[in-house]
Amino acid sequence: MIISELKRCIRNNEKAILATIIDKKGSSYRQVGAKSLILTDGTAYGVLSGGCIEQDLLEHARDVFETGEPKQIIYDLRNDDNVPWGLGVGCNGVITVLLSLIDPVNNRESAVKQFKMLKQQSLSKEPYLVCTVIKSSNHNAILPGTILENIELPLFKIMSSGILENYSIEMDGKKETVTLFLETVTPTPHIIIFGAGPDASSLIDQLKFLHWRVTIVDHRPGYLNKDNFPCADELNLVPQGEFPEDLNTSENSYAIIMTHHYEQDLVYLKGLLQQNLSYIGLLGPKRRFNNLKKDLQAQGFMIPAKAAEKIYSPIGLDIGSETPEEIALSIAAEIMAHKNRTSSQSLKWKKDSIHTPNPASYERLKELVQ
Repeated sequence: MIISELKRCIRNNEKAILATIIDKKGSSYRQVGAKSLILTDGTAYGVLSGGCIEQDLLEHARDVFETGEPKQIIYDLRNDDNVPWGLGVGCNGVITVLLSLIDPVNNRESAVKQFKMLKQQSLSKEPYLVCTVIKSSNHNAILPGTILENIELPLFKIMSSGILENYSIEMDGKKETVTLFLETVTPTPHIIIFGAGPDASSLIDQLKFLHWRVTIVDHRPGYLNKDNFPCADELNLVPQGEFPEDLNTSENSYAIIMTHHYEQDLVYLKGLLQQNLSYIGLLGPKRRFNNLKKDLQAQGFMIPAKAAEKIYSPIGLDIGSETPEEIALSIAAEIMAHKNRTSSQSLKWKKDSIHTPNPASYERLKELVQ
């Protein structure tokens, strides 16, 4: 929603403000990198809290619209009467939000660059690094909110928070000192659903609500059409008994087989096991999956151990699902847990923080700057 709304603003030469959480200490509703787009009429797309700071953000946004100068706001959400900004909401965290103006009228090049960086998330297969200036020694030379490209970053200075201070950069032959916000952006997850039956509709609606990119594969043109699946990003019609040649998968791709057609499922499963995927889910009971494995073995195809770990059958979490909508929720929840590397247990039993930092994200950040 943020991407499409920003595209509209640039097309119509309308200013907007991108609000980004650039740092946090303790617990918070959203994590570092979370964004919200604020329009001149006060409309906001995306939230940074559960409603604790949104109204105050609008007040600060008015200042940024008027001055054009970016702003950093620190919100102390701990339940402490002594803090200056005491909401008493008891979130036990402090977050720093950067408000930067996107101005397609006076600085169209920068506005388009912001849009392309956000758009890249839905197209990229791999995580990528975005370097945003959040402080500058000379606003005339380089304004906070500027995105830097093709710069070499010293790994030893990078903190786990993603803030790089006192970085020297050359602008028009002069050295300027800046503070950077280093954000590892994870691509929009891509899911491929094999089967365009009526029960696929609820699952696709659920996944699009979560902002996933959805591809549907089927051999039945009567089922696979935009009228039945208006929200799908891609429809891939293949001949019966064949696996799609141009599937374009990656480690950021997930697949679900739900054709209710055994022979076709056999073809799809064999093809998927030769792809680079994060997750393969099969609708149906364990007995059906065991039969599929036996038939693949009869064809001389053994499932590699590494690939077997990625197969989930029966698919979904055990929440007592019966209706298509409930089953869709169960499947989506399992996929989200797999994507985020969590246990799927009730938060009641979790011993540490709800939002436990993911060490893989920091390791990926180090890989990107090396």
